[in-house]
Amino acid sequence: MKKLLISGLGGSFFPYLHNQLESKFELYYVDNNINLKNVYPDYNFHHVPLVNDINYLDILEEIINQNDIDAYLPLIDEEIELIIKRFSNKLIIIAPNLDFVKLCLNKYDLMAKLEQKNLSVIKTYTADDYSEELPYPIFLKPISGRGSRGIFKIENKEQYDAYFKLYNQYLPSDILVQENIIGQEYTIGVLTNNLDDLIVINSKKVLSKKGITQRAVTELNELITSVVKNIVLEISPQGPFNVQLFINNNNEIKIFEINPRFSTTTIMSYAANIDEVSLFLDHYDKKYSSKILEPKEGLNLYRRWESLFYNN
Repeated sequence: MKKLLISGLGGSFFPYLHNQLESKFELYYVDNNINLKNVYPDYNFHHVPLVNDINYLDILEEIINQNDIDAYLPLIDEEIELIIKRFSNKLIIIAPNLDFVKLCLNKYDLMAKLEQKNLSVIKTYTADDYSEELPYPIFLKPISGRGSRGIFKIENKEQYDAYFKLYNQYLPSDILVQENIIGQEYTIGVLTNNLDDLIVINSKKVLSKKGITQRAVTELNELITSVVKNIVLEISPQGPFNVQLFINNNNEIKIFEINPRFSTTTIMSYAANIDEVSLFLDHYDKKYSSKILEPKEGLNLYRRWESLFYNN
C-alpha cells in the first residue's frame, strides 16, 4: 500500500476524499490549522507552518523522510512550484509539470498563451496599461492569486478607483482588467498522466458558487471536450488541472482561469467511481490507451454546512 501525503486538509475535499482513498493508501496530511487534529483525530495529521515560512519545506521534508512517503498531492496553489522543485527527484508529485504550473499561476501570461494558441480570447489588460477601453461592468483580479481572492465585478469608475484603495498592497501592474463575459459557467476537471495521455474529463455546469462551487451538475459537452484536448495538445500539462470557463451566448469558449491542481469538484469523479489519484499513479510513466473517462450526465453536487464540536 503506497504512502500518500496530502496538503490542505482544511479544504472542502475532506472528509469525502479521505473516505474514498483510505482503503487504497496509507494517508498522511499536513495543514497550517492546528485545530484539525481535533476535527480529524484519527488521521495521520502533521501541523506545518504557512507555505511562505522559511522552514516550510524543511519541515515537510522531515515528514516525508520519517514516514517514507511515496507520493505527494499538493492542493495549495502557493506550494506547488516549491514542491516540484524540492521533491520531484525523490517521490511522485501528483501535479502538472513546472512550466504549466508557472503559466497557470500568472493569469496575464495564461490569457496571452490561450489567445496565442487559439484556445480562448478574453479582452485583458493590466491596470497600468488600461484607459477604460472596456464598457462597464468589468472584472478586476490579481495576476497572481488563487480562488476568488481579490476578484471583483466593477460597475463604474468610482468602484474602479475604490478597488485600488481597498487593495493598496497591489500595484496597477499587478492587477488584470477583463471584460465581463455573459454566459453559462463550467468547471472542468482534467487528468492526464505525466506522459500527457488524457485519462479523465469531468465537466460540470456551475449552478451556484461562493468562493468554491456549491452546486453543480455533470454534463457531457462536445465543445468543452474539444477545447480540453487542445489544451493538452498545445500546452502539455502532464498532470491534473481544472479549467474555469464560460460558454457565451455565441457558443464560444471563454477560459478565465486554469488551476494546476485538482479542483474541489474532483470529488464528483469519485462519486462516479472514477479514482483520479489512483489512475495518475497507476499510469505514471505508463501509456494510457483506454477511452477517456467521463462521469455520466446528471450527477448533482450540493454542498452543505456541518457543525463539529471539540474541547481544546
